[in-house]
Amino acid sequence: NMGDGDIIPIVRIEPSYPRDAAMNGIEGWVRVRFTIMPDGSVADPEVISAEPPRVFNREAMRAIRRWKFRPRIVDGQAVTREAEQVIEFNLSQD
Repeated sequence: NMGDGDIIPIVRIEPSYPRDAAMNGIEGWVRVRFTIMPDGSVADPEVISAEPPRVFNREAMRAIRRWKFRPRIVDGQAVTREAEQVIEFNLSQD
């Protein structure tokens, strides 16, 4: 959908990998909806979908709260906006 192209993370914190999931070789993702504040910080994150369910939610939420985004500018003023982000959990093979 158009209009998501300007959701640009400036600070991107990699989430911690849950130990059980890592030991069991589980990978997945979490889609989070949140508000980008005028200062670029994240407010009110909520999980809207995840695969597998619940395994990565807590770490995804912890990570996204520390991300920073380029705020949306309207008439020279930074304004709040809704956004979504998928946080992936992949075990690197290297």
